[in-house]
Amino acid sequence: MYVMLLTTAAFFVAIIVATERLVEIIKGLIPALSRRQKDASKEGLRAAALQIIAVFSGILMGFLANPATKGLVPQTLTQFPGIIALGFLVSGGSGFWNAILSYLLQVKDIRKPRA
Repeated sequence: MYVMLLTTAAFFVAIIVATERLVEIIKGLIPALSRRQKDASKEGLRAAALQIIAVFSGILMGFLANPATKGLVPQTLTQFPGIIALGFLVSGGSGFWNAILSYLLQVKDIRKPRA
């Protein structure tokens, strides 16, 4: 159970890193997305566009990683609704998921002395 949890968290981190890289590439291709806007409404539109791009990038990365992840992560993450949910989950960024992964690794270290 613990190994599956750790593998799933590592999977999320990998998908997030790939998603963030794709968003950075898109921002590089569309300079208006890279620059913060002084006007609050324009900045809101820019932030919303980046979030939408991140969701679709996460979905794309989920589909691309799907063949390699069968049997490694829960089956619900490899089916269509799971991949859509994955896109939304990873679009929030890697900070949250890196924290989850580090907590899981700390739990592993706490459990070691008992064994």
